[in-house]
Amino acid sequence: MEPSERFQIQIIAGKLKDKGCQIRNILTITGIITGCTSGVESSLDELKIDGIQTIEEDREVGAI
Repeated sequence: MEPSERFQIQIIAGKLKDKGCQIRNILTITGIITGCTSGVESSLDELKIDGIQTIEEDREVGAI
């Protein structure tokens, strides 16, 4: 999410819901929205809307 758009995180999450996404978490301070797609998209780029900087697939993160 672009820094200038962080205050609109709820609006952006609503737009993603309108596209069929299931929102799991909205982390306002970090500007991160987590969730699942509807599965009908051919790529994650189809979900990129104004205010979203990057979209990433779920991945495992481990600590040392």
